[in-house]
Amino acid sequence: NNKRLGELYDVIVKPAKVYPQSSAIIIRKGFINRKYAVVNWENIVDIYNKDIILNIVGSNLFFEEIHDSREELTLRRDILDQQVVDTHDHKVIRVNDIHLLFVDKYLMAAHVDISLRGLIRRLNLEKSIDVIVKLLNKNARYLKDEHLIAWKYIQPLSINSASMTIKVDVPEKQFINIPSADLGEIFLDLNIKQQIALFKSLDLTTRAKIFANIDYKTQKSLVEDLQNKEIAEVLSNMPSDDVTDFLEKISKEKLDNILGVMESQYSKKLSQLLGYSSDSAGGLMTTEYLAFAKDTTIESVLKQIKEYKYKTEPPQFVYIVDEGNRLIGCTNFRRLILANPQDLIQSAAFPKIYSVQLNSGVKEIAYLMEKYKYYTIPVVDENNILHGVVTVDDILSQIISIAWRRFKKIKAKITTP
Repeated sequence: NNKRLGELYDVIVKPAKVYPQSSAIIIRKGFINRKYAVVNWENIVDIYNKDIILNIVGSNLFFEEIHDSREELTLRRDILDQQVVDTHDHKVIRVNDIHLLFVDKYLMAAHVDISLRGLIRRLNLEKSIDVIVKLLNKNARYLKDEHLIAWKYIQPLSINSASMTIKVDVPEKQFINIPSADLGEIFLDLNIKQQIALFKSLDLTTRAKIFANIDYKTQKSLVEDLQNKEIAEVLSNMPSDDVTDFLEKISKEKLDNILGVMESQYSKKLSQLLGYSSDSAGGLMTTEYLAFAKDTTIESVLKQIKEYKYKTEPPQFVYIVDEGNRLIGCTNFRRLILANPQDLIQSAAFPKIYSVQLNSGVKEIAYLMEKYKYYTIPVVDENNILHGVVTVDDILSQIISIAWRRFKKIKAKITTP
């Protein structure tokens, strides 16, 4: 009956195959005492110019003061001017505008725009600003500045008030395929509430990747909001050297609580690692490595390597041990692939293997790695029993830390009057 009921405030969308599809709109009325009503999309007859025509009368609409208690995703509240995760470029972005498509009487959210021009357009200032910019520079980059990101790469960060989690809309593999370092950076760009909510929403593998690549301050904030069992599950899916780095910094009470809910064998292994000096091979090593008995066939080795579930990238070296787990040889994937599958693994071993002791220092390890071009080096005890491996990443972080401390000392001496 051509009666004005209010103005469009927000659009509720629901997941679809490609783009989220509109399911309802939120109408707002009033200036001081504002109230809101939800209208199902089926009640929309037409959208003409700036008017939305409904097939219901105003008396059938229920207006209320609270409009954000719903759990559905809405474009204004959850996307516009909000941070979202771009899983394609592996970063956190702020959305300035949304590109909508009108398909089969429904609105589809196709892209988000993160450009300045997108913000100007949304504020209805595009025409006037364009005129001014063209007068100043008709070839200005701003006039062509559109940075659209397809919705399939967008992960909203709106938090469910009931479960305090974030609904993960992008395919799980998009998060899994993000490099660990980038995942850590994305996580650090979020506020603490978003960090906790997103962390609880992700699968265990992704949580472990994130936890291993954030600083201790952020780790501590997460731990304060997680149960000991949840923490133990995450740590159990991380490389042991990263786990011990974290456990060394927490209180003894918290350490005992976490170790107490872990699988007993793994808990004992961690307790042993925590007994080594942090700058020794024993303290730096990880206990995730590939080792096979000397009488194992190469065919069997390759099959087991393929089926093994790695916590990190697959190691480059494969170690050969006797029945007492004493180190007797080493080989790599290339030598195994080129060898006869029916031969024993010992036949593909390098002529000589170099190792370090549990108490070996950073300098000794770095020297051997540089001399023999090793990316990992095995760690043995006085009986040559294999305990773990030290990776070049762990050594680099130690060397950088040492160099940085020396640099600060030298700088302090130079600046001292």
